[in-house]
Amino acid sequence: MSHAKQLHNRRYLHDYLEIIHREGLPGNIKNDRCRKGQDTVIATVQHVIEAALDEELSAYLGLDRDEHVPWGRSPESTRSGRYQRVLITQYGAMTALHVPKLRRGNGALIWQSITRYERCWGPLLDH
Repeated sequence: MSHAKQLHNRRYLHDYLEIIHREGLPGNIKNDRCRKGQDTVIATVQHVIEAALDEELSAYLGLDRDEHVPWGRSPESTRSGRYQRVLITQYGAMTALHVPKLRRGNGALIWQSITRYERCWGPLLDH
């Protein structure tokens, strides 16, 4: 009996699901699912941290990212792109966390989400 026909056979499908429930998924499928799940969690956490950093910088400057003022801005209150850094979290390593920066005065800015030279973030530090 072909595999497709076996899956349509209720008894075969029930037995196969029972084996999976009792023994778990085969190793290669389980590892692939875990890896995809972890990648999704890391991407989500990275997105949340980057959004928090953008909000902090907007609050610090008093202007949103694309908001323009008619009189211009000083270099201390002008965004200057982003830089990448590695941040290790309890969920895994983020290899390309984008941190916004100012044209001048980055050292004076005190971040609330992550500190200036922090490489490990969250409960990982509590151990």
